Amino acid sequence: MKYIIQLTLKEIMNKRILHMGVIMTLLYLLLYGFAVHYSAKNIAMSSMEAWFAQQIGYQMLTMGWYISTFLCGALAVLTGAGSLASEIESGTILGLASKPVSRRAIVGGKFLAYTIVTAVYSAVLLGAVALLTGYFFKLQVDPIALLSGIGLFMLFPVILLALAHLGSARFSTLATGVVTFMLFALAIIGGFIEQIGAMMENASMINIGVVSSLVIPSDAIYRLAVSVAVGPMGKSSIASFGPFGAASTPSTVMLIYALVYIIIILALAFRFFGKRDF
Repeated sequence: MKYIIQLTLKEIMNKRILHMGVIMTLLYLLLYGFAVHYSAKNIAMSSMEAWFAQQIGYQMLTMGWYISTFLCGALAVLTGAGSLASEIESGTILGLASKPVSRRAIVGGKFLAYTIVTAVYSAVLLGAVALLTGYFFKLQVDPIALLSGIGLFMLFPVILLALAHLGSARFSTLATGVVTFMLFALAIIGGFIEQIGAMMENASMINIGVVSSLVIPSDAIYRLAVSVAVGPMGKSSIASFGPFGAASTPSTVMLIYALVYIIIILALAFRFFGKRDF
């Protein structure tokens, strides 16, 4: 498996999609930096109360993190969709599978390699957003809580990667990408409905979001990460409200469910790839 991980990491580093992703991420951070700079400057000029200014900062932080989910999700789906399928379609899998490497090691090695890249990317991106927001708005955030939130968020792309590898083990690259993106969109829509339902105290809307989280718990992990990262002050502020916050906060049970979800999806990927003809 170590050989597959090293080979896949080299392959990822040579892909244009990663290079373009880095460039687009830097442009996003530049745009976000300007946004928080001028927002904080405008608040300072209007002489708002420090407490209210902090709440605006928390809103900017949750917005920045939420937009980051699209970048992290896109990277996970676009890279993971072809991890196995593209190898099969191009015929290179024949040379790889003919070596004394089990099919389980191929799937596991590729998954771990993509997990390393996407998890590190997510941590750096969210850390940069938090640093920019904290610097300009002088946010009172507990460093340990922030790091814990970022650590939780690193599970977000792993869930999408697991689904992408399951599809890649059974279907074509295009089909896998489309289906995984649709599931990603389902999680986003369900999360929005749940948060709005929580603000309106509508149990039916909250249940819709819970069901969508059971189908794919990526959005639930994001909400849990935000809730942990902002700490006690954020939870008692307007940062908890709106579609970007965590008005309806998932419990730790959802974290356990997400971990079990990833294990089951990977087990299915092992099974499908093991029975697939090349």
